[in-house]
Amino acid sequence: MQLMHAIAENRLLSRWAAALPRSPGQVGSVHQTDAELVPLGDGRLLALTVDTVLEEIELGLYRDPRTAGRVAAAAALSDLAAVGAEPLGLLLSVSLPSRDTEAVQQAVAEGVAQTCRAAGTFVLGGDTNEGRTLSVTCVAAGIVPMQGHLSRVGMAPGDTVFASGPLGSGTTVAAFALLGLAERERVESDWQPQQRIGEGKALRGIASACMDTSDGLVATVDQLVRLNQVALRIDVPLDSLLDARSAALQRALQLSALPFLAAPHGEFELVFSVPESRLGALESAAKAMSWRPLRLGRVEVGAGLFVGSAPLDGARLRNLAGAAPGDLGAYISALSAL
Repeated sequence: MQLMHAIAENRLLSRWAAALPRSPGQVGSVHQTDAELVPLGDGRLLALTVDTVLEEIELGLYRDPRTAGRVAAAAALSDLAAVGAEPLGLLLSVSLPSRDTEAVQQAVAEGVAQTCRAAGTFVLGGDTNEGRTLSVTCVAAGIVPMQGHLSRVGMAPGDTVFASGPLGSGTTVAAFALLGLAERERVESDWQPQQRIGEGKALRGIASACMDTSDGLVATVDQLVRLNQVALRIDVPLDSLLDARSAALQRALQLSALPFLAAPHGEFELVFSVPESRLGALESAAKAMSWRPLRLGRVEVGAGLFVGSAPLDGARLRNLAGAAPGDLGAYISALSAL
């Protein structure tokens, strides 16, 4: 637990868990799964998760309420994908601002509906009220076989680690907004986070561990190595992991690829480990879906993250925002210097 509590967010979540009653039948412990898993008694698990988009709105990352709706739904569905669940549907809770209420409502609904259509799921119901700032919360429910669910625990030395797709798009959206770059509205509207539901289901029985990149790649792989008490050596160039728009922005800003992978506004891809004996099964499953996972590196005996032979201080990167609380400019400067 000492490894886990080196991260400020983990300490916060552990305090919540200690203060609240937890079901004795719940599968896994705190931090171990992207969605909460409850046995239904028939060999299946009910997967439940909740995500809120508020901080992003207050920080000015999103101008269009459609984005808030789209991302809130995508974040919740991504948690289902990371446990291998099939979605049953969403519950939606929205606080609408007192100005332009009807227009904002319509835009949020369009964003949520767009994500639902892409994932082949539905909104089952919800709640609405009024507040000073728009806030969008999505609860996602899904079903996964007891023997097929994915968790963050199980990664072992010798496993190969992959991402489900190119990385960095979430950081790029945030960078265009916070740096006031031209075409920020187009970049925001173009951003369509994928819901890797099909990929998550395909990884049942193949992946030894899985987690989504809602907080960026570095936070994801750092959390996985802490939970599994192993080391991960990323043995590919970091800039090869970026999507095309992120790579173009990286070059334009003359930055390394690391800030695009370390910032906490992620892209909702899956990061997963596969034992050597199951690599053939992954290749077959991916081919059947016309899916090309990105290889990141290998799991080793030890602790921590490495890029090639260089250690990567995951705790420092994940706690970077807390080093200058409330000072967004200082955080951006520190991130850009990586």
